[in-house]
Amino acid sequence: MYLRKMTFGLLLVSTLFSSCGNVTKPNPNNRNYEDAYRSSSTVTSTVEDNPYIDNHLQTGAVPYDNASLYGSSSTITVSTSVNSECDVVVIIKHHGNIVRNAYILAGDSYEFSIPNGTYQVFFYGGRGWNPNKKMAGGNTGGFVANESFSKDSQVTLDYQGLNYELIPQQNGNFSTMQSSENEIF
Repeated sequence: MYLRKMTFGLLLVSTLFSSCGNVTKPNPNNRNYEDAYRSSSTVTSTVEDNPYIDNHLQTGAVPYDNASLYGSSSTITVSTSVNSECDVVVIIKHHGNIVRNAYILAGDSYEFSIPNGTYQVFFYGGRGWNPNKKMAGGNTGGFVANESFSKDSQVTLDYQGLNYELIPQQNGNFSTMQSSENEIF
């Protein structure tokens, strides 16, 4: 579980005890970010043989197209654990459309500026960025190992900030929910 807090005063904490390190192969559509952090699954035959396993984008890179949505009255900030081997692409949807997305390296953070409204935040985590990997919805680019697809429930922001800390927290009260490649993209 992770820490999620609203800057207007709501504090939600969560617990996560996991790492991105084994070599099992569960279906990434059946795992949330906590599961990927706990285990190191891959969709490749051997992680060492994949030419993209050490490839990554810079924090703030935008790997997928965004629908137009202008404004910056509210913010969503995501911080990741320095102890994780998994990077994450955070995808923010508004009325089912991707309106913001950014790659965040493990141990780094990123702040999205968005207009007031209702959003759903998705977390696509993994290791090794393949810029040519075909994803659902006609998107291109994805992780080659430790993939996970997870989300938070919808949140409405009105001149507010929302912070996600994807960092292990004891006695926390936020955990991502399972999602899938098709739901995210």
